[in-house]
Order: sequence, then C-alpha cells, then structure tokens
Amino acid sequence: MVREITVKELQEALARNAVKGFYDNRSTASFDRLHIKGSTSLPIPDAAAGKGLPADKNAMLVFY
Repeated sequence: MVREITVKELQEALARNAVKGFYDNRSTASFDRLHIKGSTSLPIPDAAAGKGLPADKNAMLVFY
C-alpha cells in the first residue's frame, strides 16, 4: 500500500523507530548534495527492481 504522510507523521514514525527504510530516490549525485540525514540512496530504477529493499513486505518504508 502506498500513501502520503505529513512531515509530522514522519517525525512521529521515526521517533517510534517504526520506519524500516528511509530512501532518497534521486540520483547519487543529488543524494550526495541534498539528502536528509539518515536516509539511504535508492534511485528509482533500483527501487522499482526491488534492490536494497527489506524482505518484510509489511515494513514501513519512506521514499522521497
């Protein structure tokens, strides 16, 4: 299931350690310059192919 969340909801989920993956979907060069602390680089083609994602299909993942 995909849904949008607010910044407040994200902050609360991060505080509860509910987020199992926090991914920046831009290019590696953009990630290097602009990523949010704690995020992992996962460009869209890799995410679409399932690379770098946890096996738990119920895990809360955040993509930006």
